[in-house]
Amino acid sequence: MTPADRPARPSVRSHRETHGGTGPGSGPVLAGRGPRVSTVVIGTLALILLVQRLVLPVGPSPVQLSILVAYGALALLLLTGQARADRMRAELFMLAVALCLVATLTAAAMGSTPSLPSLGLLILLYLLWIYRVVPEATASLITVARGFVWMMLVFASVGIVQLVSQFVGVWSYTDYVGEFLPPVLIDDSFNSSIPVVYGSPVHKANAFVFLEPSFFSQFTALGAVVAVVTRAPAWQVLVLVGGVFSAVSGTGLIVLLVGGLLIAVRAGWLIRPVHVGALALAAVGLLASPVAPLLTRRMGETSQVGSSGYLRFVQPYAEVAGALREDPIRFLMGYGAGSVDRLLPSGREGREPVVYTIIPKLVFEYGLVAGGVLALFIVLVLLDRGAWRVVPGTVLVMIFLLSGSLLQPHTVVTAWLLTGLWAGGAGRRLDQLDRSRLLADEGTDRGVGLPAPRGRLLL
Repeated sequence: MTPADRPARPSVRSHRETHGGTGPGSGPVLAGRGPRVSTVVIGTLALILLVQRLVLPVGPSPVQLSILVAYGALALLLLTGQARADRMRAELFMLAVALCLVATLTAAAMGSTPSLPSLGLLILLYLLWIYRVVPEATASLITVARGFVWMMLVFASVGIVQLVSQFVGVWSYTDYVGEFLPPVLIDDSFNSSIPVVYGSPVHKANAFVFLEPSFFSQFTALGAVVAVVTRAPAWQVLVLVGGVFSAVSGTGLIVLLVGGLLIAVRAGWLIRPVHVGALALAAVGLLASPVAPLLTRRMGETSQVGSSGYLRFVQPYAEVAGALREDPIRFLMGYGAGSVDRLLPSGREGREPVVYTIIPKLVFEYGLVAGGVLALFIVLVLLDRGAWRVVPGTVLVMIFLLSGSLLQPHTVVTAWLLTGLWAGGAGRRLDQLDRSRLLADEGTDRGVGLPAPRGRLLL
């Protein structure tokens, strides 16, 4: 046998040779070892959503089970050489952490009492975000996206049945998670059971496992956006939109609106006549249902003091701005980790639960400098060299504006698993695949398409 006839030896190239960098998880990429990336990520997404209400009662601050699931998945990806640390992300994250530590120490020296568990949770959650899959594995996003759509279809179906069965009188709302699990294992800081109107026996849908109906509406809306991007059948989009309506929450409608606008502007070729027909059918069904007047009442909530919209979109910014103006030096270093719930009037006086979204919480607790750098890190991971259009921008709006997601493990981890884990490399853009090739590659972790442009922010 001549040298030319000999089969080529499989090469195992180091991370430095392939990507020109070092760092945690930068060992050799060993193809074929361990489970596929898609299997790990889909399983992690499913577990994160299923256990989001569960905690481990360890010490004074219970540990959310979602965090342990996320780090278990990351460890598996690192051990099998299918993920690595991104150098630019790692450096920016270390800078943000250093600035947050300085701000915390300065706030303590000025008389504040920062919460070390809050700071530790912040570091623990966003440390995940410095990691991404190796370029060879980015095509697995096709399978992960379809897996996410299917799991949200299941949750949406459960939510629809929850609400419809109550309206027709065949079932009375029962929180089965709260019924069968001891209270010590359940996160009681969220209101999972919310009537559609005060005093009503009919409760908003949350598919039993979601912390709140608003989260359920946002995640089903995100599932609908992913379904359109991956060219899923129209009936799947219809079911997911129905799940959004069953939560009777305006935040899911905002996610749908943002995703729809981004699709129209950034990826108009994804819109098919059947999608327009499905949305029209969903709108007709909504208008004919008892949910329509409930959602209509929520229009204009941002101007109504004490309403959900006001507590989410107006009051947090007003309270933070007022508190910082009283002591302007706090604009630079903040009041310390975890202080937003202790020092502002809504938390100190036991008022309505104000939703402190990422920007007001970061600025109040860590100041403009440290908070700004950490916010920049989050935006960079979401948008820089994304593996697909539309979804990163939708997730950005969802986590920055619609919930107090800064320290919510299920939201932070899901956002990373659908965006940052795949971004930053020479991967494939999922939204540029035609349907026949997309379906052919689905489930094989192969994928074809155009390289993602480097150095661009993708919405």
